[in-house]
Amino acid sequence: MTASSTPHNDQIDVNAVVSYNLRVIRERRGMTQQQVADALAQYSGHRLPQASISAMERGFAGARRRRFDAHEIYLLSVVFGVPIIYLLLPPPGEARRLAGTGRPIHELYAAVLGREHQLTDLDDRLAGLTDLDNVVAVSADLVGNARPAAPTWRDDYRTWRAQRLAQITRTYDGLDEAAHVLGRFLDQVRRVGIRNFVAAAEEDHDHG
Repeated sequence: MTASSTPHNDQIDVNAVVSYNLRVIRERRGMTQQQVADALAQYSGHRLPQASISAMERGFAGARRRRFDAHEIYLLSVVFGVPIIYLLLPPPGEARRLAGTGRPIHELYAAVLGREHQLTDLDDRLAGLTDLDNVVAVSADLVGNARPAAPTWRDDYRTWRAQRLAQITRTYDGLDEAAHVLGRFLDQVRRVGIRNFVAAAEEDHDHG
């Protein structure tokens, strides 16, 4: 809930990531900063000024980082109707490393989705939901309707995770294809030379 200075310009902390995603989802929802403050007040019990929301969003590009506590991130997820993971996704094109660990920022995906070897611990934690009423409630929250929990309900997270990984793979497949197309274009330019390429393009335009 406080602000702090960032020690290295080549690093980014997770608070800055939340700041970025806060602005993105607010604009996507078409909400003003004041509307966000009013919505948060319904859950937190105290009203934040519009300037506080502005400070939250400036934490991405500014020299000072707004610190978010865990409950505040949860409340933001409720206000915008997104899963908490949304607020932790790395900004596109971000190349800085994660502050504290110095690891690549794309490791945030592994941190929020879980590495394969970490899923056993997650399974053990989910196994603690042994009360049938709680299991049904969790299932209803996740799928949007109250239905009896399937015997393999704990596999739902693994399935969801696999789908998200597949989605990431499809995104990078598209980027790979774009890179190949761009590479072929640059190869053509190198072969004929930039002046000849531009001259040929202008000639085609004139004949077109």
